[in-house]
Formats: sequence, structure tokens, C-alpha cells
Amino acid sequence: MDKIVRDKSAENIFNEVRLKYLITNIKDFIEYDIAMDIKTMLNEVRDGKKLTKNKIVVGMLDNDIIEFLKDRGVVIHTTEIYLTSKGLSHLARDSKKKRGAGLSDDDILRIPKILSNYNFVYFENIKGKLNLFYCENKCDSVLKIVVDTKAVANRKEKVTLVKTAGYVESYNIENDKNNIEVVKR
Repeated sequence: MDKIVRDKSAENIFNEVRLKYLITNIKDFIEYDIAMDIKTMLNEVRDGKKLTKNKIVVGMLDNDIIEFLKDRGVVIHTTEIYLTSKGLSHLARDSKKKRGAGLSDDDILRIPKILSNYNFVYFENIKGKLNLFYCENKCDSVLKIVVDTKAVANRKEKVTLVKTAGYVESYNIENDKNNIEVVKR
């Protein structure tokens, strides 16, 4: 009985939010919900408040990526991709924004959508990290999210983690000899 009430409640919430924000499917709803968690954490970090959550799941590794990493013997702590408050603080630094590399608040909130709709993924051989790239239209400037599959959160928990993100020029990606293409969409 309790499960039915919870499912009905989730359905009601989905329908209310869908009408308000024109969300058409459950995937969009989940991405919206995660974006609201990111927004809450970002506000708490900026305001120096006690954190409601120290880390949140912002995405999942695709099967193609998991297969690629396993074939190369790369450790994968979790298939869920986490963002920590420390990582979020790093992404939102003003110094990164001033030099044109830092993400806007809107792009930070779009991280869940970007992680599930990337254009291509490279594996950086030297550092052993995934670089997920996303762009719209011409793709001269590309949003890059670096994901570490063998990270440690809070000095003890092994997770897959968003390490950093920023904007890069597409010609820098193509000319980097240390990158191996994993997936292209």
C-alpha cells in the first residue's frame, strides 16, 4: 500500500512539474530534479551554509564507455557519476569565468542533460580520465566535462566523479595526440 502511495505521489509531482516547465518525459523530469539539487548545493556553497547534501548523482556512464574502459583495464568505482560540493565550488570559481573557461550557472545546471547528451567522448591516455564534450550549432567552442572513474570523495568513498569542466576550442581537441576517441554521436 505504501509503495502505491509513493508511486502515485511521484506521478502527481511529475505531472505538476511537467505542466509548469513543459517537461515531456521522465528523463527530462529526472534531469530537472537533479538540476534543482545542483542549484540548491550551488546556493549553499556560495552562501557558506551547511550543506543539505555533500554529493549528488548527476549522470551515468554509458555501456559503450564502460566497455571501452574495461577493455583497457581502467578502474571504474561506480557507474553513477557524482558531483561533490567541493567539485561544484571548483566549477563555479570566478577566476575560471574571468579567463573564459568557467561554466555559467546555466551550464552548471545543465550538467545532467549534457552528461546524457554529449556529442563525443575521448579518453585521455596520460591522466586516465574521460573527457565528455558537448556543443550546439557550429561547435567552435565546446563544453568539456572531465570525469574520473577512480576518484575518492570525502577522503574515503570510491566513486566516479566530475573533476572539472569548462569551455575549450574544438581545434585543441582534434590536435591532442593523448586523446583516444571512445564514442561519437
